[in-house]
Amino acid sequence: MMDEKDWKILNELIEDASQSVSELAMKLNMPRTTVQERIKKLRSKGIIKKFTIMPDYSKLGKPATAFVLISFLPGANISQKKLGEYIATLPDVHEVHLISGEWDILLKVRGESIQSIGELVIDKLRAIEGVGKSMTCASFLTIKEEF
Repeated sequence: MMDEKDWKILNELIEDASQSVSELAMKLNMPRTTVQERIKKLRSKGIIKKFTIMPDYSKLGKPATAFVLISFLPGANISQKKLGEYIATLPDVHEVHLISGEWDILLKVRGESIQSIGELVIDKLRAIEGVGKSMTCASFLTIKEEF
């Protein structure tokens, strides 16, 4: 189980994973070795999967974001999970979720424009065996996004 100190360390790293152990220790008023050991424990337990960055996609030429809902076609020569895994390998697909409800798969995609996202959906996604109907929802503004 995680205690209050673990949660404080985790929340600081979620906010800014580039902080050094020394900076975290000072900020949290804990010994550096304690912070270092707790981070090591959180990693070994799989609570911290990896340290990463959060790019500004608009500055990378991919300012458009959309969410694509997909219906899985049963009877295809692929399982829903394998379909999701395959879709995850496509460029500009950033998230793939198998979901419950009316739709089966939810994607988060990014592109140069809504038109380029449309091309991804029409030319690539809809051509994949196991993909039934789809619905694309463009994002106007991202208020909160976490990695």
